[in-house]
Amino acid sequence: MSGTGFQFAAETLDLAVKGATAYEREDLVERLSGARHLLSDTSVTVYVVGEFKQGKSSLINGLITAPVCPVDDDIATAVPTKVGYSQQVRAVASYESAAGVNASPWTEDVPVGEIAAYVTENGNPGNQRRLRSMTVGLDRPLLASGLTLVDTPGVGGLGSLHNAVTVGSLPQAHAVVFVSDASQELTAAEVRFLRTVRELCPTIVVVLTKIDLYPEWKRIRDIDAGHLARAGLDIEVLAVSSELRGLAANAGDQELNVESGFPPLVQRLQDVVRDAERVALRSVGNHVISVVGQLEPALRSRAASLTTPERSAALVADLTRTQQRADNLRERSSRWQQILFDGFADISSDIDFDLRARSREVLHDAEKSIDEGDPAKDWPAFEQWMRQRLAGEALENYGQFARRARQLAEQVAEQFDLAAAQAVAPAGIAAPVEVIEEIDIDSSFSAAPKKLAGGMAAFQKAYGGFMMFTLLTHMAAIALPGPVGVGLGLLMGKSGLGEERKRQLEKRRSAAKTAVRRFVDEFNLQVGKDSRDALRRIQREMRDGYTRRVEELQRSTKEALTAAQKAVTNDEAEADELARLKSDLESFAMVRERAREVLTHATDRPAVAAAGRP
Repeated sequence: MSGTGFQFAAETLDLAVKGATAYEREDLVERLSGARHLLSDTSVTVYVVGEFKQGKSSLINGLITAPVCPVDDDIATAVPTKVGYSQQVRAVASYESAAGVNASPWTEDVPVGEIAAYVTENGNPGNQRRLRSMTVGLDRPLLASGLTLVDTPGVGGLGSLHNAVTVGSLPQAHAVVFVSDASQELTAAEVRFLRTVRELCPTIVVVLTKIDLYPEWKRIRDIDAGHLARAGLDIEVLAVSSELRGLAANAGDQELNVESGFPPLVQRLQDVVRDAERVALRSVGNHVISVVGQLEPALRSRAASLTTPERSAALVADLTRTQQRADNLRERSSRWQQILFDGFADISSDIDFDLRARSREVLHDAEKSIDEGDPAKDWPAFEQWMRQRLAGEALENYGQFARRARQLAEQVAEQFDLAAAQAVAPAGIAAPVEVIEEIDIDSSFSAAPKKLAGGMAAFQKAYGGFMMFTLLTHMAAIALPGPVGVGLGLLMGKSGLGEERKRQLEKRRSAAKTAVRRFVDEFNLQVGKDSRDALRRIQREMRDGYTRRVEELQRSTKEALTAAQKAVTNDEAEADELARLKSDLESFAMVRERAREVLTHATDRPAVAAAGRP
């Protein structure tokens, strides 16, 4: 992060805290102290996501010009790998606690050369080590600004539970790099995935990899750009070659580095870091201006009364009206409370309906697939598809939830005349995709059908046919060779076997549909419960946050009103108090100007002169 801008913002914040403390406004001090973490947290997280074997790990290695993430034709990433800055090369494995996924993980240092044994499917099949993530630190200029790159698993497609869990944390990410190689254009599933990601993290870059292997990569890039434009996604598409980047780094060849396509991507990531700085500075500047705006009225009212006592009565009347407006904000019948309550009622209804509609569509597709095949033959693949499909639907549902909650927060903020940056933003909206993996499905019907039952049915049919034919020929006094009866019996036996197999198939299909319906019902029950819990939590957080804002406004107005009323009853001006008040007002004006400079610094940041050097 930029040291000068953040240092100036921190000093401005300290001045505002000093002023709020001097006037015993602990509520404003608390808010300013809460804003301090925006300046102290220097990390900028960028997730690298995409399908299996698209070149995500190679891309990260190319960005930092170091073979940190394991790469090979038969190697697949199994757990997220976080690559950040460290003066010394270090790798730390984070494990799930025995107390459960919600408990704090435990960590251990691992040799950097053994990372593949921890993070790949070959070295850690099925994540037997129960790793949450691997964190790798090394000294690279790109990472020194606070950038952290996260290499995510891609096994099982974009709907896989690995990716679903990763996407669940995207609201906390600053940007997402979506990787797709140049062998083919973006699929409908990838475009749909990007639309979901856009709801959770607005900053997305699509990177086309392996352009050194596919001469038609420019055509694929243009097709991808067309797909994104038709989907209403304004997303930049960059094309790179990790292989050329590595060769350029080894040879120090700048022309080859430019040919690799990495410099624009490095520049884009540096822009993400600067954007994160702007957001932090803008937020701090708005908080300081808001606090100063609440401290000044009491000082102005007292100073005005001391300077021109005849204005005190008019000042009291004006402040009384302001007090009434602040009081109205706090009443349950006030406008902002109605907007918040009605807004969350609408969100709850719409999100619940959307989730049920999505699960019903999955159920319809699942039953159609069952009718077209034999559940006993491909049930494991079918079950994996259904879990992935529901995970994807849950992500899209929660993406809508997050977007609607942000819009509601901004709508409520308008009632306070607050900028969108000062809205009480909802946090921690993440789809509970991990519960989908924990839901059991009764798959006992998928066991291999018993041949004995089918064979017995065929024998009964054949024997019955043979006896009936023999009986009829004897009654008609017709002498036919025995083999003819046996042949007819076998034909009837074959028919009986076919009927029995069909009956067993229909029975398995019926059992599979029942199992799927129960699974979808359990999905609706658990994900719906989590959704309602998250909605109530977000509603309480926003209600409490805006209630604190109302209390701040009330207290500020009340103190200004008290000062004005005191002036009306005390006609004797105190020169030293007036001088102190004027000095404090000048100090607050100076703090406001500094806050405006912070906002200006957040808007106009100098561009980096050079980017992407290998």
